[in-house]
Amino acid sequence: MIHVLGFKPARGAVSFRQLFRPYVLWLLLGFVFLLLTNAMILMVPRIINIGVQIVEGKPASMDMQSVLLWLFCLAILGALARTLSRRTLFNIGRGIERDLRNHLFYHLSLLSSNFYEKHSVGDLMSHLSNDINNVRMFAGFAVLNLLNLVIIFSGSIPILISIDAAVAFACLLPFLLVIASAQMLTGRMFHRVKEYQASLAKLTQHVQENLSGIEVVRVFHQERFEEKKFQKTNQAAYEAAKRVAKITVVMFPLTRMMCGLGVAVALFVGGREVVLGRMSVGDYVEVNARLLQLSWPAISVGFILSIYSQSCASLSRLNELFKQPPQIVDGSYSDAPITLIDTKDLSVRLGQHDHLALKNINVQLSRGRVIGVVGQSGSGKSTLVRILAREILCNEGQIFYNNVAGSQWKLEPLHNQIAVVSSEPFLFSASVRENIAFAKTAASDAEIIDVVEQVGLSDDIAGFPEGLQTVIGERGVMLSGGQRQRVALARALLVKAPVLLLDDCLSAVDSLTESKIVKSLRQKGTDICLLIVSHRLSAIRHADEIVVLEKGQIVQRGRHEELLAQEQLYSALWGIEQLQKRIKS
Repeated sequence: MIHVLGFKPARGAVSFRQLFRPYVLWLLLGFVFLLLTNAMILMVPRIINIGVQIVEGKPASMDMQSVLLWLFCLAILGALARTLSRRTLFNIGRGIERDLRNHLFYHLSLLSSNFYEKHSVGDLMSHLSNDINNVRMFAGFAVLNLLNLVIIFSGSIPILISIDAAVAFACLLPFLLVIASAQMLTGRMFHRVKEYQASLAKLTQHVQENLSGIEVVRVFHQERFEEKKFQKTNQAAYEAAKRVAKITVVMFPLTRMMCGLGVAVALFVGGREVVLGRMSVGDYVEVNARLLQLSWPAISVGFILSIYSQSCASLSRLNELFKQPPQIVDGSYSDAPITLIDTKDLSVRLGQHDHLALKNINVQLSRGRVIGVVGQSGSGKSTLVRILAREILCNEGQIFYNNVAGSQWKLEPLHNQIAVVSSEPFLFSASVRENIAFAKTAASDAEIIDVVEQVGLSDDIAGFPEGLQTVIGERGVMLSGGQRQRVALARALLVKAPVLLLDDCLSAVDSLTESKIVKSLRQKGTDICLLIVSHRLSAIRHADEIVVLEKGQIVQRGRHEELLAQEQLYSALWGIEQLQKRIKS
């Protein structure tokens, strides 16, 4: 079990407190460096004050040479401390970004298939990129400037008051207005940023879908139609960005105006005090220098609140994912190998409308027996495979592995014993060898060659430019449909799982090749539980039992000859298949 962020993953919402917890010591170290940085900064106006006194010919605590030396040393030491503080605190943001992305990736790997039926890949990619980046900006940049703001104001205000309390309060009033006005806009910023992030997610989703389906778009000449759809989605993101910008363009000029007003007040009030002889020129210069030092921290209030609003909105969106519990969870039982899978009156509902995909299913897989499953499209064949592989939950009834309820099994040992091959397998943008050895990376060349021969891929691979090392492109785009299916079948055979579920995984190969592969599987399958779903009845005619599905229910079961004699759905499907063969011949 992977642990990130200092707590067990997939346990609900994440708070900023949890995010910062592993980095407390680094945060304290960064704070110390910031204290040193601002200590250097706060000393500069006082040194300048002494320099003005020397220029005026007044008694001073040091000579001009010492003043210049102090200014030079403070500049060097301040730059060093500033570099260390930025490096330390910015790295905290990067660390939190890494941890949060690990946590989200792991959490997504735990969620059940029904979650992915409701959430697009584009939307999830937006969470993994834009939302996590916003949290990083707050954890690094915004936290640094917030700490800097607190330190510089805490150090400057007492010094200003000690010089002249009346002038200090008059000059600091605009700075208080900056903080108050920015705070008023924070709530509105949060909601608008959240809307903007949602629009970015839709934009990412649209781009991802179009790039993945670019061939379909071109074949049907829908480039202009998709372009108009993208423009509409892009315009929505643009409008959302404008609504955020409306607050931003008010917030930042407002803070700059207030800071400028503070300096103007200092010039007016302080200048009058100098004329009246109640304040020295050196103190006057020092007050203005300190107000200028406060200008950027005060202006950064707008940035900090803006980034904070964005990060809160993004963390809120991320927590919507973290609050999604996995439907299928670990039990406490594990055993090896699985020799029996049994379903008892199993029913499954899918989708938002609770469509009844399977009803009262009773199927038994045992070692050494081959079960065939046939039926028309939408009859529930793929759903049956997914339920046997414990990818989805049953609503009624139960499934047992070695006479132990599926809910009591640990998922890792259970899934390690079940290999599934679908009709539309997913292949990675890697070599043929890497795809075949995906679940068994330490496999030898002899093992790879053995499964390649079993699935009839030897001649195909011999014709590839680099043989097994040939890179097949994204989703195996360089391969034909039949080649992709056989690579996926080889991948499943390599792990030698005691349960093998084939979901029409040879639909793209010719019937002769399919028959040879199925015959080879039957011969080698005396030690496994083998279930074959096929739209070609000839591929499963020699199965020990054939299950016929119609509208999610088992309407027939038995051996090939028995089902033909019943003259029901199976015999009708067999007649259609034989007629198609005669037409093709």
